[in-house]
Amino acid sequence: MATYDDQVLEEILNRLDIVEIVSESVNLSRKGNRYWGLCPFHQEKTASFCVTPDKNMFYCFGCHAGGDIFSFVMKRDGLEFREAMEYLAGKAGIELVKSRSGKQTDHRKPVIEVNQAAVEFYQQVLAGKLGQEAREYLRRRGLEAATIKKYQLGYAPDGWTRLEEHLLKKGYSQEYLKLSGLIKRSENRNNFYDLLRRRLVFPIMHYNGDIVGLGGRVLDDSLPKYLNTPETELFSKRKVLYGLFQARDSIRQANKAIIVEGYMDCIKLQQLGINNVVATMGTALTSEQARLLQRYCEKVLLLYDGDEAGQRETIRALEILGNEGLKASVVSLPMGEDPDDYIEKYGKEEFLRYIQNNKLSNIEFKINRYLSREKELNLESQIRTINYLRKDIGQLNSELEKDYYIKILARKLKIEENIVYRELKKRERDISGIKRNKSKIIRDNIKYVNYGINEKILAAMFKKPELFEYIKNRIGLEFLEERDLRALAGIYEKLKDNDSDDHLERLGLLANQQGFGSAFARLALLMEEESLPGEMEIKRFIRQVERKEEEQAWKNQFYRLKDLDSEGNFYSFLKFILNLNSFLNDTQEGGKR
Repeated sequence: MATYDDQVLEEILNRLDIVEIVSESVNLSRKGNRYWGLCPFHQEKTASFCVTPDKNMFYCFGCHAGGDIFSFVMKRDGLEFREAMEYLAGKAGIELVKSRSGKQTDHRKPVIEVNQAAVEFYQQVLAGKLGQEAREYLRRRGLEAATIKKYQLGYAPDGWTRLEEHLLKKGYSQEYLKLSGLIKRSENRNNFYDLLRRRLVFPIMHYNGDIVGLGGRVLDDSLPKYLNTPETELFSKRKVLYGLFQARDSIRQANKAIIVEGYMDCIKLQQLGINNVVATMGTALTSEQARLLQRYCEKVLLLYDGDEAGQRETIRALEILGNEGLKASVVSLPMGEDPDDYIEKYGKEEFLRYIQNNKLSNIEFKINRYLSREKELNLESQIRTINYLRKDIGQLNSELEKDYYIKILARKLKIEENIVYRELKKRERDISGIKRNKSKIIRDNIKYVNYGINEKILAAMFKKPELFEYIKNRIGLEFLEERDLRALAGIYEKLKDNDSDDHLERLGLLANQQGFGSAFARLALLMEEESLPGEMEIKRFIRQVERKEEEQAWKNQFYRLKDLDSEGNFYSFLKFILNLNSFLNDTQEGGKR
């Protein structure tokens, strides 16, 4: 991937006015030194979206989107950082020089042009005499003319070189046809043949609308049923979601994406008016695809086939989505059905009713799935089920949510709620005694203070570098339990070590490139306020964190003592009592800091 000098980024920032760029899509009104308007990223009636031109930043107090001019264009247009930078460089009249060893020809643009020309050819074939069979097939499948046009569907006719001959006559190079994967070298002869023949053609688009690959489906039962152009510099199945270009605005508006497996599932749902749907093209969901969705939404609904393979893939997808911070729910279709089949059999209204009545949360689905695999409900299966769900329930932030799922789990396992609760808490204690850092703070297990005070403390630390060092030396940085804040503190710490004077300016650039622009924008606004924590409040905060650490340490000792007593191991019990003296000295020293 091309990299660019920071000076180029700063030059773009200096030449462009963020107010002017934002005004392309938001009606702004000036109030004091800021501009206000309705947020383009969520629906609202009262303006909570502000732009601060002297800091080159925007922030929405409603949905918490924020960042610099690059972040705004990335979020508005669904672009990667490189693409947003190239767009803004063009606006600023700056020619980007890519820094990589040697000069390489960029094949991307000509291959995209070849793909587009191929799609236009296939569309013409579908509309003509050779496309009659394919048109009849689409009619039987219930696809409307507007849908066919929206997805640029076409038909690859019979014949070994029809596409190649057409594109060569149009002046396209055979080299780029080979690079696109649309033609393939014959094994027996030194010539090429069209990859897709007698197949319905589905253009596969990048989220910006560029055609990066093509998929083909046979009209009968012959195999292979589906055939895609091979992976190229442009096209990697694990990085693309079918239908995202058509769905991205709806996904952003709903703050939710529906994931299905196949082309036709995706197209049929969008035709029904369910516009926030994408497809994995029959392959397993990947981390790259989950991160792609994360740009547009926070929630995902998995709508996979009801067979065993579909259920296994659902479990796997839930793990990937959870790891990427997306909140997932599931609808399992009846055995042997996919969305397209269900709609054809029962119609739109029954399908929508089924979705509404059968949606399960991530944990509810896992409970049902795991219990369905147990042959009988006995002591061993109860313990296995609790252990299986321990991580999912333990990671919930809300005690109400935890309590809700413990109730469900207890009812399904036919045991008392307090037994499930004790089992979960016992394991939490075992883990919490291990997860310590060198400052003796238990990471991620205890909510020391609410997010607001953490944010204010970090803003004060950024504003006064000496305060950053003081707090870091006293209690470390692990009290920053929110991922974005911890990441920003880590970036700032590295910048300080580089002896640079413009820490905050560099932090802003790096934060936006690495996806932490919203968090930095909010901190930048906080740093303007006069009400940041003072010396006394900071000392109270430090002592509160230290006290929480001591309380947790004592709890761990108590639970360990209780466990040893119940085990009846006298030697281990005696050894633990003798080691208590060392523990007491450590906690007393901590209290004197």
